[in-house]
Amino acid sequence: MVTNVRTFLREFTTFKARARKGETVRVQDKEGEFLFAAAAPRRSLLGAARGRITCHGDLTQPTLPGDAWKPSL
Repeated sequence: MVTNVRTFLREFTTFKARARKGETVRVQDKEGEFLFAAAAPRRSLLGAARGRITCHGDLTQPTLPGDAWKPSL
């Protein structure tokens, strides 16, 4: 669907609903064209972090001895 900026701002809720249904809205301006589409949210933190976080070593055991832990405020 193609629209202009003024109509897009006035009827934003309508265009947002269309984007949720899978449509892409093209908003035309004097300088160019913008695309408005819905992005699928990530379902879990693990899925969002997959491939970006690496763990080295065993995290089930303490990493510091008891006397090395000195919290400060």
